[in-house]
Amino acid sequence: MTNARERLPPLATLVPFEAAYRLRNFTRAAEEQHMSQASVSRRIRELENDLGVSLFERHRYDVTPTADAELLATAVRLTLTELSSAAGLVRQRAAGTSSLTIFSDLSLSSALVAPLISTFQRKYPDLKIRVLSSFEPIEITNEEFDIGLQYGRDNPSPHLVEAIAFEAVFPVCSPSFAANLAASVSPADLAKLPLLHVDYDNDSWVAWPDLFATFDVEPPTDPHMTFTSYLVCLDVAEQGEGVALGWERTVQHRLDAGTLVRLPNITMPKAGVLNAYLPRRTAKNPHTDEFLDLLRSAVSQIS
Repeated sequence: MTNARERLPPLATLVPFEAAYRLRNFTRAAEEQHMSQASVSRRIRELENDLGVSLFERHRYDVTPTADAELLATAVRLTLTELSSAAGLVRQRAAGTSSLTIFSDLSLSSALVAPLISTFQRKYPDLKIRVLSSFEPIEITNEEFDIGLQYGRDNPSPHLVEAIAFEAVFPVCSPSFAANLAASVSPADLAKLPLLHVDYDNDSWVAWPDLFATFDVEPPTDPHMTFTSYLVCLDVAEQGEGVALGWERTVQHRLDAGTLVRLPNITMPKAGVLNAYLPRRTAKNPHTDEFLDLLRSAVSQIS
């Protein structure tokens, strides 16, 4: 460990370096860190002298990171994030408080997270629970969270990814709409019905062309209606305006309530994967595993 300490760069230089790297400007980095521009320049120069390389190409108004800066920045940002998270947990313990932040796709927040919150809050009445519901992909969000939930993507993720369950997708409609259909609806019949489409910029989101391709049926050229919200799409389906695609665990409560019904014998059984995303940090929130266990138990009962 002694040799490792000797190889470390001056620790006081790392925060100014990360700010300068991110902002591409020493003056803005100084303003953000409440330092003088001269102090930031001095810290950067100290780091460069210690490493024996130039980290930035200096221009009149900004700076450009060198290849060595790119290499160093990755490690520095991970280290600072780790330290910040660990320090936050230590402060919470010192103050006798704790929190749990969940970042989730909006539909999953409504169908899976919300019903579990009261159960978890009753067990831990002093726990501060924060739920961030968003359409923003977890891979690109700047929000800090302890648990992330979304349907699986093939994109590389900066987080640890744990598959919770496979998800089936199938057509759903209102009982009144279904009452006017034949007793058995084939995929070819389905293609002739008014279809409600969700337009998401998400490679993992199953749309009507995916379902029809599964059954080797030519999809209609234009859906009846298009929405940017899956939940609004289901709301409109409940009003009898057409047929929507329902994801098993986010539509089950509507099926149980009888506001939607499932068209039989048309299902993509493993259309997607429900994933949990965990930050890559050693200071894991002590409530994370217990909440995930509660989530797994709830998900296993919806199938």
